[in-house]
Order: sequence, then structure tokens, then C-alpha cells
Amino acid sequence: MPTAYKPTSRHGATDDYRCFLLDPKLTHDVSVTSARIEPGATRVVHHVILFRETPAQAAEAKRLDAASPGLGWSCFGGTGISLGSSVGGVEAALNDANWISAWAPGWGGARLPDGNGVPLAAGSKIVMQVHYNLLNGRTPDRSRAVLTVAPASAGLTPVQTMLLPAPVELACAKTEHGPLCNRQAALQNLVSKYGTNAALAPAGLLLLCGKNAASPQPSAVTTCDRRIDTPTKILVVAGHMHLLGASIRLTLNPGTPRAQVLLDIPSWSFHWQNAYTLATPVEAKPGDVVRVACRYDVRKRTYLGLPAARTPRYVLWGEGTTDEMCLGILQVTHG
Repeated sequence: MPTAYKPTSRHGATDDYRCFLLDPKLTHDVSVTSARIEPGATRVVHHVILFRETPAQAAEAKRLDAASPGLGWSCFGGTGISLGSSVGGVEAALNDANWISAWAPGWGGARLPDGNGVPLAAGSKIVMQVHYNLLNGRTPDRSRAVLTVAPASAGLTPVQTMLLPAPVELACAKTEHGPLCNRQAALQNLVSKYGTNAALAPAGLLLLCGKNAASPQPSAVTTCDRRIDTPTKILVVAGHMHLLGASIRLTLNPGTPRAQVLLDIPSWSFHWQNAYTLATPVEAKPGDVVRVACRYDVRKRTYLGLPAARTPRYVLWGEGTTDEMCLGILQVTHG
């Protein structure tokens, strides 16, 4: 980051999403073969994601930066930069999330398997999205990333990041009571803190995953299936949840004789999130299905030390630390 940034928030939110435009000054096409992300203030940095942006998208990023006071711009729910004219809508965007690499507690980026790299064209810029968890203070941060690249002439196989989210509909425990235990009140609370777009994700994920968006049913377990539509080689797997996560599993072709577990974390820890390079890449064919499955335990609220994290509430998909996520992450190649 050019200079240090001091996190801030609005309307009682306990999270700050901030995007910073970085210029790698590329004069020729390259492939990123490794990334080491170093958060400057580990106490408040919840995660860091590096997004690659084309020259056209970089111009939009510059406008967002110039229009926002201070360093960077607010970017809850994404970078705020349009994806362009991608065919296939939301699912196509999830199949190629435009990530270069990411950091979360316990995970600092890594080297891709030999012969593979994330393409980065000449003139491209990088957006570093940093999620600050203000439950732990407002320490100034100056995070950094170190990338290793190879020239396009090396002929590396292009790597994409595939995101597999599942909806979260998590009711209060029977012993918990409070106004936010009502789903609609909890949804309005998200909107008051993060804006109207925060209300779109819970319904959108229910629809994406073939569940009842008109009458959602709370459950401590959630799943979502994604059908593979092109020959795919899975290189790296990861999962992401928040404070109430209990377990997460990614499975290829679940419930069939060809079922293969890609990732199984039976005891989730928010403070240890890692990405795992498979010893042998897994081949997936068109028509195969990848399932993400997450389990939660609202009793974990009892052991959290801060009032905002302990407050009883109906928990929905959201990007705040006291909201929840169920997210599978795959780094893949095609063809």
C-alpha cells in the first residue's frame, strides 16, 4: 500500500472493507507463479484478496479512488469495479473470480504447482482488498504483497480461482433471545450497516443453490452444488467460514461411487485458515459436481469475548466478522 491506512466504520458496523490500487508497472505479459501477502496490522486484518484488473478496469478503479476521501475506497461485497461483459452471469463470475491470491489467518499465499500461473497482462493493475475487523481495534495498517512472475514466453498453463458459496440461514439457539433473532430484523440490521446490496446476497445464494428463497428455512448445516461444464484440473483447495463455523467439506461427485473428498476440516478454527495444494491434481469432467458443505454451532457465541460478537441474532451470509460465510475456494486449470 502507498501509505498506512487507519480503519474506520459507519452506523455501528464492526468491519471496514477498503480497496487499494497497486501498480506492478508491467510492460509485458506475465504469469504470477507465487504470492506472499504480509498484513501490516495482523490484529485487525481479517483477510486480504488480490484482484487482477485489466487496463479498462484500472481506469474505473482510479475514478473510485479519486472520488473517495483518504487512501483507497470503500468496497463492501467486492471491489466495486464492473466485471465487463462476461457471458453466463453470476455463475460465470464465480467460476473465474479474478483472484491472484489471498491471505487469512494461518494462510499467507503460496507457490502454484510448476507449469502453472495466473495471467497478468501488460498494463494491468492490482486491487488489494483488505477486510478490517474493528472488534480488535483500529490500528493503522500498511499491508504488502510480494509476487513472483514468469514471462508469457514461458508458456505456463493459466490458473483461475473458482468460488463455491452456500447460503447461511442460522437461527438463534433455543436459550437465546433478542430482537435480532428475527430474520427480517437481522436482514435490516445488515442493510443499516453495509447498504442495500447486503440484502441481495442471502436471497441470491438461496436461488443459486436451488433452495427456497421465498420461505428460507434455518439450519445448522448448509450445502451447495456446482456442476462442472468444462474439463477441469483442481490444483488447490481452501475453505472459509467465520466465528460460528464448526466444519467444512468439499466433495467431488458426492453420493456417487466416484465420490472424492477434496477438503475436510472437521473442527473449524477461524484463526487457522489455509489453502492446500493437492499432492496429485484431481481431474473433473463436464457433468461432474462439486459440493461445499458447512456446519455451524451458535453455542460458540458463548466463548467470544466481545459483546458485539456475543449478541444473539439470526445469522445470514454477510461479510462482517459477526455474520457468516460458507465458501469453498478452488484454484483450477481448464482443458
